[in-house]
Order: sequence, then C-alpha cells, then structure tokens
Amino acid sequence: MATAKQQSTTYPDLETVGERVRETGDRLVEAGRKLTGAYLDGLERYVHGLAQFERKLGEHAYLEPVAGVLNAHAKLTEDLTSASVAAARELIAA
Repeated sequence: MATAKQQSTTYPDLETVGERVRETGDRLVEAGRKLTGAYLDGLERYVHGLAQFERKLGEHAYLEPVAGVLNAHAKLTEDLTSASVAAARELIAA
C-alpha cells in the first residue's frame, strides 16, 4: 500500500513580511524622488541653455524689435520653467 507523504508547511511571519514590503516601498519612493529631482535639474539646465542661445541670437539680430522679442521669449520660457519646476519639487517633497 502506498504511504501518503505529509508535508509540513511553515508560513512566514506576516509582520515581518509587512515590514519588508513597507521598507521596499519606501526605498522605491525615495529612488523615484531622486530620479525626479535629477530630471528636473536636467530640465532646468536644458531650458537655461536654450534661453541663453535665444539671447545670443537677439544680440546678433539687426532689428531691435526682433532682439526684443527673442529676449522676452527667453525670459518667459525661463520664468515658466522655474515656476513649473518649483511646483513639481513641492509636489515630490510631500
């Protein structure tokens, strides 16, 4: 006659598992914040570089109204980017 195998099943401690899940979640959130911060830093540098280029174009423009438009657009772009990035930083800091 065949004998039935008895398996002893041990279950992990649910509190320990819960704590590990929380720690993993916290690490993922922190990594996401760092990644988002790095992205926002890069975005600011990129937009600043574009605005500087636009200002240089304005310096070399032969018509004063064209130079004024380029400089105004560069300032507007930087201001909007700064406001957006500041709002995003507040959001990820919470």
